[in-house]
Amino acid sequence: MKNLLYKEFRLCMVPMVPLFYLFALMVLIPSYPYLVAGFFTCNALFYVFNQNAISNDLTYSVMLPVSKKEIVRGRIVFCVIIQMIMFVLFIPMILINQLSGPAGNPAGVDASITLLGALLTVFLVFNTSFLPAYYKNPSRLGKHFLRSVIIVFVWIFLVEGTMGVSQALQEKVSVFAWIANRLDCFPKTTEAVVTQLILLAICALVYGLGMVLIFRRSVKNFELVDL
Repeated sequence: MKNLLYKEFRLCMVPMVPLFYLFALMVLIPSYPYLVAGFFTCNALFYVFNQNAISNDLTYSVMLPVSKKEIVRGRIVFCVIIQMIMFVLFIPMILINQLSGPAGNPAGVDASITLLGALLTVFLVFNTSFLPAYYKNPSRLGKHFLRSVIIVFVWIFLVEGTMGVSQALQEKVSVFAWIANRLDCFPKTTEAVVTQLILLAICALVYGLGMVLIFRRSVKNFELVDL
């Protein structure tokens, strides 16, 4: 596993990955759907897979003295590390956003702990759509990515839209008021902090369990591929 990760970072890491980390700065833009910034990490992964397709990395990998299961594990762990770096970069951006004194985010999820949880769901939705499909048919990389982009942006629209509606209708609907005051805000009360931390923990758990299932499905698919 250690050697495979070393190979991933030395041979598969492309310059576009650190470049796309700069999109974390989009969290500082007032009234912007911040989850879009998280999507660019998924876009960075596409560049990794695309460059690897050009260099025949998959063919090279199966020639190594490792199983297909280990190849998939190495790549998925590599993808998770790339996503977790973006997750960590979001934290100081959220704090800076709040220190700059914006009055919430009418465009969607506020810069808060909730945003971190929502970011994990964006990563998971992309991984679920893209990774098993890629390992089932690596030759259709572009098609898999395009479908994943559509699915991810539908999810982003739903999450951001829900938060935007909750802000607009909080004075009319009690459920939206609870969302606006507990989830879609920078937590300034104990209740809001606890609620958002619980949400983040749930999202982290779902992300972790989801990645295990994605790994198993990807391995099953890749075992049937004849390279």
